[in-house]
Amino acid sequence: MIKVVRTALIISLLFSPLAMAKSAYETLKFALQEQQITDDLRQKCQLPPNLSDDALRQTFLNDPQDKTPLIAAAQALKNNDNSAYRERMAQVVCPPQAG
Repeated sequence: MIKVVRTALIISLLFSPLAMAKSAYETLKFALQEQQITDDLRQKCQLPPNLSDDALRQTFLNDPQDKTPLIAAAQALKNNDNSAYRERMAQVVCPPQAG
């Protein structure tokens, strides 16, 4: 019994850096996708450069009309489906003061 627990502990310690590396990669990948969506929204809606990324995201995500296509766009980007991504981003409506 002790040998089984010790073996399980050793295996978990050996694979823990791999899990952390994968987690770091997934975090970076998510951040890059989030930044691409933010940059595309800025370009599409010609938003002022002084508008922070967080304020921009909240503006669009707080709008029920834009939230659904943005979530679908993020999923398409995650799935490497550029056609669906462009289609969903085209459905996003710019705020009245923009574009």
